[in-house]
Amino acid sequence: MQIEENRSIKIDVNLNAMMKNFGEVFSGDRIWIRELLQNARRAGATRINIHTDRSDPNYFRIDDNGSGIADFQSLLTLGGSGWEPEVIERENPFGLGFYAALYAAVTVEIRSRGRRAVLHSGRILSGEPVALQPFDIQSGTSIVLHLKKSIVDAGKENRIGKLKEALEAIVRGFPVPVYLNAESLKRPYALDVWKGLRFDLPDGVALVELNPEFDSTTKGVTFLQGLIISSAEDGLRTWPNFSRNGMRVYMHLQGDRWLVRVPDRDRLYQSNDTSERIRALQEKVVEAAADHIKTSGEAQKYFDCLLEWGCYEVIRDLPIPASRWGQLIAPMHLRHYEYEDQEDSFGPPVEIPGAGKDLRFLKDRSILFPSEETLDHLYAMYAFELPILDTWNDPDHWFSKSPFGEEIEVFYKRKVSASANQSNIVAEGAWWGKQVVVCKQFSLTLEGYGTKEISEDTFLNDTFWIIDRPMGWGYPIDQAFYFQTEGDDFDESGFDAAMENFRANLAIIKKDPSALIASALREYAEALEGGRFVVEAKQGAIRVEALL
Repeated sequence: MQIEENRSIKIDVNLNAMMKNFGEVFSGDRIWIRELLQNARRAGATRINIHTDRSDPNYFRIDDNGSGIADFQSLLTLGGSGWEPEVIERENPFGLGFYAALYAAVTVEIRSRGRRAVLHSGRILSGEPVALQPFDIQSGTSIVLHLKKSIVDAGKENRIGKLKEALEAIVRGFPVPVYLNAESLKRPYALDVWKGLRFDLPDGVALVELNPEFDSTTKGVTFLQGLIISSAEDGLRTWPNFSRNGMRVYMHLQGDRWLVRVPDRDRLYQSNDTSERIRALQEKVVEAAADHIKTSGEAQKYFDCLLEWGCYEVIRDLPIPASRWGQLIAPMHLRHYEYEDQEDSFGPPVEIPGAGKDLRFLKDRSILFPSEETLDHLYAMYAFELPILDTWNDPDHWFSKSPFGEEIEVFYKRKVSASANQSNIVAEGAWWGKQVVVCKQFSLTLEGYGTKEISEDTFLNDTFWIIDRPMGWGYPIDQAFYFQTEGDDFDESGFDAAMENFRANLAIIKKDPSALIASALREYAEALEGGRFVVEAKQGAIRVEALL
């Protein structure tokens, strides 16, 4: 093959192929609605009217009272938006949006400034010219589309209602009033409508709802040029999201440096610069919200929220609310405990420590994770009913100076021991290498805190302390051992078998043959229900004889 030399090259376009395939880049079914709304807003419209035909689900007309279209050719010129220089400088239109309407419709009819053009999508995209015709419309713009498919998938009786919902989801923050068949569409987060808390910041306007009950699942909305970006409705992580626990934010990004991806314009272009600007704007929103809460005298009400936001200066001198205190109401020393189970183990304290109260308490509950090293101490927290403070690393707060507060790390170094008077011991033995003490009660000693008499089963200091009572189910063997499959899932069958084994050994330790027999025959209880039988053990063999 002969190689050509000294040949120059330049950008070229296979226009027919590009026009045929260009529609694939418009990924959203309703992107064309957004683009037509934006065009009306950029033309200075103060009202936009959308009309449909009940007898034709594919009919869609959008009218506006803007400045109209000076150059029809600009609509079909790729990269040539035709907008005034100040609009181009402020909003960076790409000159692609009208093509979204062409690909969504069979025909598009444009009426503006005394002229009319009817575009048959297939023909115009193949390069066929279209002649302009005179028309009596002089002000604003009217665009009529005969869509390839209906905007909403619904029956005739529900179509308008579904369409209204779809359009209101699009225009919820749009700055221009929009009407559907003469009925005003709701725009609750538009700047001209909002009557609530508002923070005007350098890179955006934050419309804010404050409520301490808002949790982390509460999501706000971010708008650019009046339309939502990074929608959570597609199941993706919302970005940017300015909301926090206790605060819902509807952010209108402002300025000419916010870049969006082409062509759908529904996502911010992510870069280090964009991420840094988002982070700085998020901090400004939190700072403004915290200042408002402090000024309005509601810092105590929003204590937990301010704490999460890192606004320590606002709450440093406030008393700690009851919501920050907890107390173990169940012996949380199971080695297979999950985090959510730990939360269920907490209840309110008997008393909240305060100034002048000689009451011991611990901090901080966020690191109460059971392990071989902490089992005994977690049980001691439960048995001694110690108030536990969920705190943060803020050495200037008042409770850090309290002589009655103790860090968890220091508490874990205290000695925990258990013992029983000989008069209270019923029997002693062993199971799986662990000591078993059957007793009426035993003493739990926590260094620095004193001694308490305990009358419930537990596992302490590598020993099963079992209170003497009829054989039952709730023995604490799971507080010392757990049974897992290779996939680290809890194996209930293994646990049940071990429990049966434990009850059998406990019966032997207590020299209680009836309990041993009951344990051995537990799995046959249903078959033996109501029957009388005799059990005889001799030289290791067991004989069961039913009595008539």
